[in-house]
Amino acid sequence: MRFLSPLALSGLALIALPVLIHLLVRRHASRLDFPSLRFLRETPSFRLRPRKVQQPLLLALRAAALLLLILAIARPLITFGTRTARTHIILLDASLSMQAAGRVAAAKEQARAIVNALAAGERAVVISCADEAQALSPVTSDQRVLGVAIDRYQAASGAANYAACFADAAELLEHEPPGEAFVEVISDFQQSGLRSAAYTQPGAFTRVNKHPVGAELGRNAFLLDEAVASSEKGIELDASEVVAASGERSGGRRSWALDASAGARAEIDWRTESNGQMTARLRTLAPDDFDADDERFLSFNAPRAGRALLVEQDENDGDRYLSAALAAAAGEAHFALEQKASLPASASELNAYALVTLTLHGQPDAHELSALAEYARAGGTVWLCLGRDVDTASWNGFAGTEAGGAFPFTTLARKGDETQALSLGAADADADALSFLGEGVLTALRAVRMHEGYAVTPREGAATVMRWNDGAPAFVSQKFGSGIVHLFAASPARAAGELGASVALPALASSIARASLSPREPLSYSIGERVSLGLEPETSVKIFDAEGKMQAALARELMLRPVAYFPKPGIYRVEANGLTRYLAFNAPAAESATALATPAEIESLFAASSNASETSPTAWRDAAERRGNSWRYFLGAAFLLLVVE
Repeated sequence: MRFLSPLALSGLALIALPVLIHLLVRRHASRLDFPSLRFLRETPSFRLRPRKVQQPLLLALRAAALLLLILAIARPLITFGTRTARTHIILLDASLSMQAAGRVAAAKEQARAIVNALAAGERAVVISCADEAQALSPVTSDQRVLGVAIDRYQAASGAANYAACFADAAELLEHEPPGEAFVEVISDFQQSGLRSAAYTQPGAFTRVNKHPVGAELGRNAFLLDEAVASSEKGIELDASEVVAASGERSGGRRSWALDASAGARAEIDWRTESNGQMTARLRTLAPDDFDADDERFLSFNAPRAGRALLVEQDENDGDRYLSAALAAAAGEAHFALEQKASLPASASELNAYALVTLTLHGQPDAHELSALAEYARAGGTVWLCLGRDVDTASWNGFAGTEAGGAFPFTTLARKGDETQALSLGAADADADALSFLGEGVLTALRAVRMHEGYAVTPREGAATVMRWNDGAPAFVSQKFGSGIVHLFAASPARAAGELGASVALPALASSIARASLSPREPLSYSIGERVSLGLEPETSVKIFDAEGKMQAALARELMLRPVAYFPKPGIYRVEANGLTRYLAFNAPAAESATALATPAEIESLFAASSNASETSPTAWRDAAERRGNSWRYFLGAAFLLLVVE
């Protein structure tokens, strides 16, 4: 049995009151009247005090009634021998600073250790904590579900808003059985979106535990809007560098040229990893304070060689039309086209190509298609067409296998005949596969008439690029690993329709080929020092916003009244002393100035939270008390004893 208001138990001292009353009560002697005193012997007078408790049954009733009344006020919580419920709230810091090398992996490892240590009956929930709180799992005791949630966790951007995370956790606890609640905060405890002075620790939590996974950094810096391209000199990287530090954002556009072979240069060390990804360390590139310790760490997928492969397996004219379309696109997209009679048996052979095109026929060959899936996973682009002889039942069965997961469909259904022509209907002009097509080409593509085709059921996560005129998906696309797989649900053969002879087919081939030669989602991050303008307070500066509006001010005014000069998110250009610098604000300067706490404030908050008591009445404890009626029984028993007394 536990008590929700244990301080009320101090009233147990009042039980001594009825005992004292019974001990102090006087005993009155009996009085006898005599007609004469001559026959009585005179004795000394004295007071008679009780030497033992009088009426013990009445005393017991009064003491028991008082005891039950005090216990009822203390709000007992009886669990009838069951184990006290215990819930762990795992808060994973997803702020920008967690993108530093190794921190996400360390956070996941710590979270898994907490989940693996859960005892029988203990429950947990995983919450990602960035600008907003996001529950990655329900409150559950299933370690498999919690493990999947931990795998989904990734560092995002912005600051960790612990206040929102604690509020969400407290709301989740309102629906949980009464018991203990432990908050497990996994973070590098970089400056975060929490001001302890304005934050009230929720009493719903029994204890807040800290799990540091990295040292605090003076600055968070990263690259965005990266563009990687091949050139005669090797590889060129162009990106915007943005630096975040204590409520300010700064950035500028940079360009780097990488040699065609790995090695060291005056500005950069880089190498190609076994997975094909390039990693680099850039040194002393325009250092802010000229102390030669500014470093940038980045990684990206280098663009593939300009080679495309067409696998010709079709005995009719379908592959000849594809060959002609790709050959026409080769000059515009600047790639070399190769043709083979069969698909190479290994992914390593396929990795030499940026694009692999083939038409599916008959029944699937699991071995060849597994190599194609590995090629796509490693960053390749696959363009598939469907031949007229496709065995839909076999391919639908293959789609449910592990190797079939690389293909963007779950089922295929044949449709169309000689009497009912098909045409392409709606097109998603924003799809990657159509990114290089003009409206005229899209119009020509929609005008193509087909006798035969297939209705596709897209796999979850796949995008529908185009549909048939009846609304069924006709062209679907799916990202798989680092690559992408396109499926056009028809054949370019003459017997299947007009696509092969249409001017739209070479344009479509060119669009897919050019997209395959562009690198997708290069990843690049850097950690360094705070960027400073390095201006004297009285220096005259000009500030230009994204719309070109200019304001003139002194440098000290930028520090005193930043909101006046940087009123909204965006990149601002600052000109001073003949130099140009860029400041990029992800949030208004006013919010940036108030949303960040100092490391000392964070440490102070968690130091106080670690000793949080569960004895005070809180919303969660009140909810537990409302779900239990134990105190009513104690109060009723006390009332009955008073009636009997």
